[in-house]
Amino acid sequence: MLDPDWEARRQVLDWKGLPQVHDYVARLMTGRSTAERGLWLDWTLDRHLAPLREQLGRDLSLASFGCGPGGIEEAILRQGHWPLSKITLYEYDAALLADARRKIEPFQLESEFLAFDFNHPPPIDRSFDVVFFCHSLHHCADLERFLPFLNRIVSPDGLILGLDYFGPPRLQMDRDTRRLADEIFGYLPAHLRRNLKAEQEDRIDARLTLPTIPAVASYDPSEAPRSADLRSMLFAAFDVVEVLPMGGTLLRNLLADRAGNFRNESDIAILDLMMMIERLAIETRLVASDDLYFVVKPTNRI
Repeated sequence: MLDPDWEARRQVLDWKGLPQVHDYVARLMTGRSTAERGLWLDWTLDRHLAPLREQLGRDLSLASFGCGPGGIEEAILRQGHWPLSKITLYEYDAALLADARRKIEPFQLESEFLAFDFNHPPPIDRSFDVVFFCHSLHHCADLERFLPFLNRIVSPDGLILGLDYFGPPRLQMDRDTRRLADEIFGYLPAHLRRNLKAEQEDRIDARLTLPTIPAVASYDPSEAPRSADLRSMLFAAFDVVEVLPMGGTLLRNLLADRAGNFRNESDIAILDLMMMIERLAIETRLVASDDLYFVVKPTNRI
């Protein structure tokens, strides 16, 4: 993530690197395009944070857990215009935390940058108006310890919100989802099945392959160890304000290492059809949305 070429590679290898996907996710989540303030940044401000600020009569304190290099928090401040008086960033990796500091300090907002381990949360003798996660909470393995900790550090009137992965552990696909993804992949023309990460140049994948469970765990031992449990436990433990789909159930793997193939008008038309299939599958509950936007409140149940 600190590689200067990371963003360029992401546009070629990752489903969220495609600009068309951003508008698709906004419409799936909110029913609005990005131009209509359907982006999660705008939605959060309009629907949740502006009313909370009005209720409290002051700007808000925010804690972001698993902030990585701070790019999302930078967007919150630069593009989202969230009404914050203080921001506290927590991250396990020291190099990522240092990069987050570099991005956030120029805003001259009261800020802190602290080391943090999801599975060994330290005592924190403060509370925050907003606790935020961006694709970080699914790295937690000890949910039984972390969720009560989370409940303690949000203020009584505060919110816990974010966007995260709630799909099968270790980024797998369940049987019915895999069958649908395999069928879609089989219909793609050869040039859209070209693997852009393979060492062999111009390798065309005959079938959809996923990283194995051992491969995912070896690459990142913290990657989605209990993500399916997170879906049930988070929404059972806390008072749910809002949960919205953000997709990825089919597209994450269909476009993995192939996103850069979709360039010309006819290829984008196929991409539009793929996004439509995923949207309809989620709306009709044929598949569950792996990525979710969520807002919950503290509770007395944990």
